[in-house]
This record gives sequence, structure tokens and C-alpha cells, in this order.
Amino acid sequence: MNIAELVKQMISFFYRLSPYFWIDNYLKQKEFSFEVESEGWQALRSKRLFLSEFYIVGWLAASFVLFMVSTFYSFADWVVIILLLRIFGIANKELGVILFGICKITEGSMVSATGRVIVLAMVNFLTAMFLYATVYQITGVFEDAPAFFTGDYPIAGLVHAINLQFTMSGAFTPGDLFTWWVSTSHGVFCFVFGTIVISLFVSLLNVKPLRA
Repeated sequence: MNIAELVKQMISFFYRLSPYFWIDNYLKQKEFSFEVESEGWQALRSKRLFLSEFYIVGWLAASFVLFMVSTFYSFADWVVIILLLRIFGIANKELGVILFGICKITEGSMVSATGRVIVLAMVNFLTAMFLYATVYQITGVFEDAPAFFTGDYPIAGLVHAINLQFTMSGAFTPGDLFTWWVSTSHGVFCFVFGTIVISLFVSLLNVKPLRA
């Protein structure tokens, strides 16, 4: 077994831990009862596509709500584990799509760069930002966060997340080991995800030589 096949199996394994996989797989199995491109097949395929978009956009809305709630109420520490697992799931799925053409509705080609795929990838990118912001709000400790980001409107976690998301450089200095670890993993996530999105954009290019 080569390293690429091993990575592919690992990505598939972690993808199977998602509840979305089992719902989508159920609809996928029902597709086999219909002839490809038939009316019934198209109806099920449309349901799968809608489910995929609903799940991704739903997580964006949920991540924003979680962040807003975290600025006023304290979550239990175990919520952080769920949020980090979701972030890992986002990176795992996008790697599966770009590297092996798996973890998506129409499997096959290693790169399936369409407008829909890129838009959903950017939605996932924003979702991860709000999830990280919520993690920082719950357990983050910063040494040099100014008072106006920690007072009546405590948004230091969001500011730190936005900075890391778009510059891969934190806004504040982590004040403990866990915050440092999360900030480092955040930078790694942004690097990997940025590489994925750039690859998707490049695959959309239709480069042709100029005529003499």
C-alpha cells in the first residue's frame, strides 16, 4: 500500500464518523434502484445536493449563533471538543474532495472545481472561523488583549480568529498552552485550506495559447 492510498483510507474513515455521511449514504443506496439520469434518480440526486448545502450552510449559521451566545454566556469545556472535531471534519472533507475526489456527491475526478464547490468551500472557511472564535471565547487566554475587547463587548476571540484566518498571524499573544495549541492548529488549518481553495481556482482556469 502506498502513502496516497493510506491517506485516502484515513480520510474516508474519519468522513464515516460524520452523521451527514450516513444520511447521504442512505439516499445514495436508494439511487441504485433507479436507472441513471431517470426522473426518480434525478429526484434523489437533487435531495442529496440539497442535503449537502443545507448541512454546510446550517453549520455556518450555527457557528455564528454559538459565537454570539459565547460572548454573553459560559459554555462547558466539553463543547470545545465538539467544535474542534467539526473543524477537523471540514478540513478532512475538503482534502478528500481535492486530493481523491471522495467525500462528495459526484465522486470520481480528483478536482471537481465548479462555482458551487468553491462557494461551499468558502462557506466552510467562514464556518471554521466562527468555530475557532467560539473556542477562543470559551477557553482562550490572551496576555495582551486590550480592555475594549474584553469589557462589555468581549470579542477578543473573534478578533484573534479573524486575524489568524486571513493573515495566519494571531492578533494577541496566547496566555496558556491550550490557547497556543489552538492558535497553532488554526494557522495550520488556514494554510491547508488556502492551498485547497487555490487549487480549486487554478483548476477552473482554461489556459489556451494565443494565436500567432
